[in-house]
Amino acid sequence: MDFSLIILAGGRSRRIDEDKGLKILAGEPLINHVMSRFSNFVDEIIVVLKSEIQKRAYSQVLENDARLLIDLDKGESPLVGALTGFKESNAAYAFLTGCDTPFISTAAIRLLLENVRGFDAATFQWPNGWIEPLTAAYRIEPSMRLAKAYYMQGELRLRKVLTSLPRLKILPVSMLQDFDPNLLTFFDLDTLEDFQKAEKILKGAEVAHFSSRRFSNI
Repeated sequence: MDFSLIILAGGRSRRIDEDKGLKILAGEPLINHVMSRFSNFVDEIIVVLKSEIQKRAYSQVLENDARLLIDLDKGESPLVGALTGFKESNAAYAFLTGCDTPFISTAAIRLLLENVRGFDAATFQWPNGWIEPLTAAYRIEPSMRLAKAYYMQGELRLRKVLTSLPRLKILPVSMLQDFDPNLLTFFDLDTLEDFQKAEKILKGAEVAHFSSRRFSNI
């Protein structure tokens, strides 16, 4: 097995008073939009959640045979979620993303999965130097080892794992713009306004270049 998809869905929805991954977008739970993007690229799908209650809720709406896991601890850290998924994956590589990115382009998926071979990870970099710890592909063995070491030290920033990997393939986001000119791949839905905008996009509304990327210290 070559590739798994690990979706992190255990984080708190601080700006939306409900589980973001289960919130309906264009008639479907948000997480189903995310998973549908990967149907032709991965061999298994893992969804990492925070509790048994959340696991039961997700099991009722997922459209495929995704494996539902519960975070190793309750810290709601992307690093912990990634480590949970890495430990249970049967693949050599994993594409890591959140449950709130319904517009990941097939070009982004293809570019990262093609470029991670022979490297420890592959990710996109913005002109300001920011590299994406989510929407990234990881070789599981070295990434899991580093994630576990940082977790034991109390370091919970996922990007610390990414930037510490010795063989990191960095792709400029400009590589993606021929296929995704508005860079909607990186549009993560964090607010009700984001969901409203996403509904309009799915209905075919024109959008301006996606320039409101929220860079977070994860």
